[in-house]
Amino acid sequence: MNERKKSILSGFFDIVNKLEDIVLAILVAGMVLVIMIQIIGRIIGRPFPWTEESSRYLFLWMMFVALAAGFNKCESSRVTLFLQMGPKWLKKFSEILYFVIVIAFFVVMLVYGWEVVQQQIEWEEMGTALLIPMWIIGICQPIGAVLGIIGTCQNFLEYHGKVAIGDKEAEKQKALENS
Repeated sequence: MNERKKSILSGFFDIVNKLEDIVLAILVAGMVLVIMIQIIGRIIGRPFPWTEESSRYLFLWMMFVALAAGFNKCESSRVTLFLQMGPKWLKKFSEILYFVIVIAFFVVMLVYGWEVVQQQIEWEEMGTALLIPMWIIGICQPIGAVLGIIGTCQNFLEYHGKVAIGDKEAEKQKALENS
C-alpha cells in the first residue's frame, strides 16, 4: 500500500478532509435521530410527515459528500479488468486516464448540478413537508462535485501510484521473491 506523500496542498486537503468527516458525522447522526422519531411516531400512531422528507434530504447530502470523500485517499471503486487485459502502454497511462475521467465526471456533475440549482431558485421550488427552498437540497450535487475534484487532486498528488494498474504476473513474482 502506498503511503501518503505530502504536497504543498496537504494542509488544505487536511482541512477539507476534516470538514467532510464532520459534515458526514452530523448527517449520519441527523438521519439516525430523524428515523428514530419517524419510527416512534408510527408506533404511537401519530407519524410525523416531515421525518420522511428530512431523512431523504439528509441522505442525499450524505451521499454526495461521501462520494467525494471516497476519492481523497483513492478509496473509490474502479473497474480494472479491461485495463488488465489491455496492452502494456494502456497500463502505463492508467493513472492519468483515471484522473482525467474522474475529473471529467465531476465537472459534468458540477455543471449540470449547478443548472438544477439555478432552476430551483428561479422556480422558487419548496419542499412539500419542510417548506424549505429546494436549492438548499439541490446544492449538495455541485458541492459534492467540487469536493470530488479536490479529493481527486489529493489522490493524484499525494497517493500517486495507488491507482496505477500494474502487471499482475510481475506483481505476483515480486511478492514471491520478497516472502
